[in-house]
Amino acid sequence: MARWALAAAVAFSTLAAAAGGSPSDAAVATQAQALLDQTARPDAPGMELLIARGDRVLFHAARGSAEIELGVPLRTGQVYRIASITKMFTAAEVLKLAEQGRVSLDDTLDKYLPDFPNASHIRLRQLLNHTAGISDVAKNPQPGFFARKLDTATLLAQVASRDPAFAPGTQQSYSNGGYAVLGAVIEKVTGKPWHEAIREQLLEPLGLRQTGYGDNAAIIPGRVAGYTTDTPDHGVRNASYINASVPAAAGAFVSTAEDLFHWMRALTGGKVIGNAWFAQMTTPASLPAGVTSAHPYGLGVYLWQVRGKPMIGHTGQIDGFASAVAYVPSAQVTVVVLANDDHTDARTLARRLAALAMGEPYDTPVAVSLSKAELDALQGSYRIDGATLETLSVKDGQLFAQRTGRHAVPLQATAQGRLYFVPDELSYFQPVHDAQGKVIRLDYVEGGDAPAQSWPRVDATP
Repeated sequence: MARWALAAAVAFSTLAAAAGGSPSDAAVATQAQALLDQTARPDAPGMELLIARGDRVLFHAARGSAEIELGVPLRTGQVYRIASITKMFTAAEVLKLAEQGRVSLDDTLDKYLPDFPNASHIRLRQLLNHTAGISDVAKNPQPGFFARKLDTATLLAQVASRDPAFAPGTQQSYSNGGYAVLGAVIEKVTGKPWHEAIREQLLEPLGLRQTGYGDNAAIIPGRVAGYTTDTPDHGVRNASYINASVPAAAGAFVSTAEDLFHWMRALTGGKVIGNAWFAQMTTPASLPAGVTSAHPYGLGVYLWQVRGKPMIGHTGQIDGFASAVAYVPSAQVTVVVLANDDHTDARTLARRLAALAMGEPYDTPVAVSLSKAELDALQGSYRIDGATLETLSVKDGQLFAQRTGRHAVPLQATAQGRLYFVPDELSYFQPVHDAQGKVIRLDYVEGGDAPAQSWPRVDATP
């Protein structure tokens, strides 16, 4: 595998260089197929990948099993749960209603849901950009809740029972509950189930016939089975059951790679909402002085960077499935990742595909072995901030990184001296040594190309 990865990395660099930073369609397809072959096995849960430049699809392929028990292979055009990518559609529907003058983004929630706690202080815009303070922590968790079929009123009551996470507008924290509330607002304004309103106003006019509410009981042609490898032995298990009515407007949709590609082209091309409304959608939330967001977010879209260029989109993760859709405006590159394993890092794959299509592919980590002395030299704690440490430790010859309050994650070293997460993560650590060879700090590069963060060593032992 290491020899293959090294050969692939060399091939990727050669193809990009030969194209002068703008790879040909054939080069993109070759690189993407190599990445797919490396990432998915035919007899395991897999994925479907799509890359397009403008309206032209450069690569579209699937690899893996759609139904392991029956030996059904994945093929292009199949239907996956897309989880939180649903939020893009919910947000676009609210913006469409605002464009039509039926709501205002600055309306307070009490105009539509007067009985919701603190409704007079929560604005629709804050629900859209996760600054409303709606918590995702259930106050009294009920056994079997995720398997129940809920109506909107029951779900809304459950969200309303939670203690607020913070005062509206003071912070930003991702909230599924906030989007469940937006679903109730859509129903109040349109008089229809939230997903029916989206289907009629957004999906049908665009011809997106395979996108919509993923009713568990419905027969949906081409729907694939979901699995998880997030298990102690990384073995494959059937995913836990979750009724689509629970994630609701925050994550209940299913779709295909083709539909998501056409959706992004329509949304970014002014065919869903007008350009002025789309500009609002892609503007980061306004936060109080001194408050920052680790993951900038607009109205229903993440605002990422890839190779120093803006990239918009969303990820989704739900029992059995992981997904990502992204668009790089400067290169007109669209990428879609759909996987039927909820342990898949769809966001990293999307970033890799986008960079590849831009002619700036990320390095493929090629693991090398470290001696016991080299491993021992890395062990220790490194300070991120006043309350957080990154601790490196060794167990049975394997190097691990563990951030305060999180699980330990295995690391792999490369010939360049970098430490990457396993199995594949663009972010890496670069150990820095003093003149005597002692490791004195870790430089952390998030996403593979962000400015390095320097974390000084504060403890010589794990």
